Amino acid sequence: MSHHVWSDRTAFIREPQAAAEVLRVLDIPRLDTYHNAVAQATGVDLSALQRLTRNTLMEMPPEDHLKVRRVIAPFFSRAGMAGWRDLVRHASEEVAESLEAIDEPDLVRDYCVPLFLRTIPEIIGLDLPQETAYFDAVVTAQRLTEPYLSVSALKSLNAAVALLADCFTQPRDDDPEGRPKTLRAYLHERQADLPDRLDPDFFVLGMLVGSNTITQSLAFACHGLLSGPPEDWAAAAIPGSAQIAPQRLLGLYQSTRTLVRVAPSPVEAGGCPYSAGETAVVDIVDANTCLRAQTGNPTAHMSFGSGAHKCPGAFLSETILDIAIPVLARRYPDMILEPERCRFVQTPMMQAPIAMPCTLRQDSRRKSARLCDIRDLPSAGQVLRDDATFAPPPMESHLRVLAQESGQDFDTAVLVARNAMFFMEGPRHTALRAALARDFDAAMLAEWAPRIDTAIDQALDGLVQAKKPDLVAGFSEPLRLNGVAPVLGVHSPDRARFDAVAPGLQEVLEPWLSMRHLTRVQACFAEALSLMQDPAPNETPRSLLAALLANPPEDFSPDDLRAVVLVLYGASFNLSHTLANIVLWILSRPAEERQNARDPAWIDDNLEALIARYSGPKYIYRQARADRRVGDLHLRMGDTARLAVHALNRGCPAGAGHLSFGKGLHRCVGARLSREIIRKAIPALFTRFPGLAPLAQAHRYHAMSQTVALSTLPCALTS
Repeated sequence: MSHHVWSDRTAFIREPQAAAEVLRVLDIPRLDTYHNAVAQATGVDLSALQRLTRNTLMEMPPEDHLKVRRVIAPFFSRAGMAGWRDLVRHASEEVAESLEAIDEPDLVRDYCVPLFLRTIPEIIGLDLPQETAYFDAVVTAQRLTEPYLSVSALKSLNAAVALLADCFTQPRDDDPEGRPKTLRAYLHERQADLPDRLDPDFFVLGMLVGSNTITQSLAFACHGLLSGPPEDWAAAAIPGSAQIAPQRLLGLYQSTRTLVRVAPSPVEAGGCPYSAGETAVVDIVDANTCLRAQTGNPTAHMSFGSGAHKCPGAFLSETILDIAIPVLARRYPDMILEPERCRFVQTPMMQAPIAMPCTLRQDSRRKSARLCDIRDLPSAGQVLRDDATFAPPPMESHLRVLAQESGQDFDTAVLVARNAMFFMEGPRHTALRAALARDFDAAMLAEWAPRIDTAIDQALDGLVQAKKPDLVAGFSEPLRLNGVAPVLGVHSPDRARFDAVAPGLQEVLEPWLSMRHLTRVQACFAEALSLMQDPAPNETPRSLLAALLANPPEDFSPDDLRAVVLVLYGASFNLSHTLANIVLWILSRPAEERQNARDPAWIDDNLEALIARYSGPKYIYRQARADRRVGDLHLRMGDTARLAVHALNRGCPAGAGHLSFGKGLHRCVGARLSREIIRKAIPALFTRFPGLAPLAQAHRYHAMSQTVALSTLPCALTS
């Protein structure tokens, strides 16, 4: 068997009954045979790995396997795990408290991993040092279950096992704190009931290594809960809540993707004949989905396998999740993730978060000498309501001074800043808003509606033709190109070059750019302006630029109006980002919930909440014109208030009054167009492709400071 067994997903077994039968009838690939052959052929020392392998349940002869499972069954039962709940609770509370002292906490590194190190070795019976190197060794050794690894990978596994094996000490008969016997002490006590060939210490080591799936499932469950509506995390704080029933979470956020079985002899399983040595791959994710659908039971799952090799640690996993998640959610009810910085590891057999940066509390604080982060709603409301004191950053005057002092030509940058509405105020701003209210209204969008519908249909047709469908490149981006650009009046005789330059327009959203970045943004806008072509005089329907040029607001030249529209087009990238972010969240939900997205009424009811939670923009900027007290912060004249959009939106019930489109005088003028495209695009996508599914954890983000923006979202059009 080699990696090609995972390449044909259509051959995976997904039907629960067939999957269960395959797991019962077929056998686990013989890793010991492969390891022995590699060691003999290469001369590489794999002695520690070989010793561990032959003492794992999956490699034992059937009679030894049955003996061991009977011995350990009471230890790993729900009743057996009950005695360890106080340890898990105490460790969870201590680790959660320790997050307070960390400047940039990460839930994997700073909660899930320390919790593993404080609990699992204690339960198993190993004196494992609380050091990253030892946890890394556990992660490496966990690959033991992956068949037919390379020689270099096997050498790494052997070194990891050797390091962990050095942690054995004399097993204790009694725990000074009155805890139950550890697994290691329990096995030594029951040695007479165990197979003669079993080394209890290395069996325990194998159980430690396998238990890292608990860390992965805990992290995955926290990621799922924190990525959803605030109500999910609020429910997670309540022990016993159906929202965080451990079996539900273990079925939805399983780290196991596939299980591999091999036919030991010609046999039939799951309605299919298998010849000796033939391999079967069970898709645990899809089998869980099918099982929930068949039974109507939201907690039904096969995440621990089935048959003789069903994982014995189910109740240990349940205990950890049942305690650790409510402890964390109660301690930090306002915690939010930084989704663009989260990272996953994925192999054909497993998936798990490896980085989950987060913010623990939504309190406003000073970030630097001149920058204050505003993260609480009362402070944000004070800043946004007080237009006399808190104004947009004065970019035009800033750039003129910068040009004078540096001797550099920033004429194009000044043109852009002068006509970017989020930097404007006063009579020009008032005049432009009035013109946009006149020309960029509901009636105009109604005229463009058929073209927008066509753009959506064309994007969906394009996905069908794509060899590797991607919902960014093949859906959200085409809607900006073909649905937004014509409405605004953005035309170019060299469309390919213009589209290549256009992503740089987004950087204008950030004030106080460095000279290097400012020069780059200016060059981008200069080239984009040079590539623009005015709309035809008889254009139908009439675009925004055509309408503005025909009836310009006072004090706006044609170049000003082209810059206005180009800035709006740069801002329209946020539509693509927001749409892709929403689609990713829908795809991350259980398959049975994704069908909601096909219902236009459901989209209408949830549109504002979806935009609030998954909008592209991260910040709104205002500058203090005078000293002001804002909540607990004292802002001095000239200080910048940076409003954290996602943190503030999280406090808006059902998305009401969210900041994704700004507020007040500087509310986004393209909000109506963005809403209309999102409202139509999502049900169209999920109606056209009812089996739409993500490629597990294959999405990636742009490295952007001001925006949460997916760079790729690969998908399968049918599941």
